[in-house]
Amino acid sequence: MELVLVRHAEPDRKAEGPARANPGLSDRGREQATRVADYLATEDVAAIYTSPLLRATETAAVIGRAVGLTPVVRSDLAEFDRDAAEYLHFEDLRVNNDPRYEAFLRDDLTAWGTDVPSFRKRVTAEFDRIIEAHPGEQVLVVSHGGVANAFVGGLIGAGSLTIHEPGYTGFARIRAGRTRRTLVSLNETPHLRGVDLGIRAVRAQGA
Repeated sequence: MELVLVRHAEPDRKAEGPARANPGLSDRGREQATRVADYLATEDVAAIYTSPLLRATETAAVIGRAVGLTPVVRSDLAEFDRDAAEYLHFEDLRVNNDPRYEAFLRDDLTAWGTDVPSFRKRVTAEFDRIIEAHPGEQVLVVSHGGVANAFVGGLIGAGSLTIHEPGYTGFARIRAGRTRRTLVSLNETPHLRGVDLGIRAVRAQGA
């Protein structure tokens, strides 16, 4: 079977109150979601699974409409920050030299109340269940950057959690059989050519 592992689109930085812990998509994020949905619309998809966090479910809903499927929510596809009181944009942490970003690069997830082995075990077990349920089929999974790193890193035997920085709506392809799993591509983003990714805005915030 083939997994197409899609990172969610850009979340809303303007969310306030309780929504700060679980923001939906920004306007740019909705455009990104529409673009990846249009790009994937011709794929022969048997099912869509999604993290329960809004930035993922809203992305999955757009893709689901394009391919004619209703996304299935799986709680164990959630990011390592699922219980945090506030969603942190990692590009903002990076440009602002936030110590939590440096800790993350050292595989220290203490700020989010978990650790890499527990997180990777949870994520991998969920992917195992999805793979087992769809022999010979193509499945889309809409999730998060940390989830992609945890699962793909496990496939290639990486020691560190962070092996790549997937773009918003960037996706990886993985072929998974009974005894062998192969990484086919990583962070595909052809649908985002010509799109303002907001990098200048992020850098300005960190200035």
